[in-house]
Amino acid sequence: MYLMSFISTTKNIQYVESRSCLDKHYEIGELIGKGNFSRVFYALRKKDGRKCALKEVERHQLRGKWFFIENEVEILRMCSHPNICRLVDAFKTNVRYLLVFEYAQDGDLFDLIRRDGHLPECDAASYTCQIASALAYLHERKIVHRDVKPENLLLFNKRQARLCDFGLACTVLGPLYRVCGTPTYCAPEILNESGYSYSVDVWSLGIVLHVMLVGFAPFRSTNRIRLFQLITKGKIHFDLPEWRSISYEARNLLNEMLCMNPKQRIAADEILSHSWIKSSENHPE
Repeated sequence: MYLMSFISTTKNIQYVESRSCLDKHYEIGELIGKGNFSRVFYALRKKDGRKCALKEVERHQLRGKWFFIENEVEILRMCSHPNICRLVDAFKTNVRYLLVFEYAQDGDLFDLIRRDGHLPECDAASYTCQIASALAYLHERKIVHRDVKPENLLLFNKRQARLCDFGLACTVLGPLYRVCGTPTYCAPEILNESGYSYSVDVWSLGIVLHVMLVGFAPFRSTNRIRLFQLITKGKIHFDLPEWRSISYEARNLLNEMLCMNPKQRIAADEILSHSWIKSSENHPE
């Protein structure tokens, strides 16, 4: 039994007969993305010309776990932070959910890293600071995200990152035990099923930071069992050539974020005052 709360009220989701009912409010364009259970379309809000992304989720593919979608909507309705993606509208029909988000014209962090290989320290520090700020905001409100990864960090105006995809987020009432998230970014305490809390988000952001700095995750294997073994050992190889040009301060923060003991791991709000973050703010590239 795990202690968590899904906020599964439907008061903020408008029922419509079909997707065509949205045509009065939105001009729906081309397909711009696909996931395991969803498709994303470009959409234009007619009343003001606002660019949006329409996420369409088939209810039958959720296999009864519709509460994850409704929970995502309710949590996003409660949040107002510059580094959390804004939910514009939410609809549902008998067969699908239709969620309208702000449109990320610059893609996501995964696309940026794939294009550039890795990021300059200043950029990595900026994105780390922004997402840590979003996590601190969530944690203060007793919400844990549980799926922080580059694909869920949308980019706006070249420099601003916003956290999205709150399908696994929940409010924390006590230790959590549900194994979930993306394996490469999972904290060891999730895999050990020893009970976890907000600090799993900091671990995941630490993995993201590692990827931003050197272009790959610290724990890698095509075999899931081997991957989990590497994560639970937690050894980071700073002796690799890719780390030679990375500052001591950056490595220090990474060590604090990827601390194996969650009780000793740096908190999201503490990241904001770390010397590497502060020095990067003072010396932009």
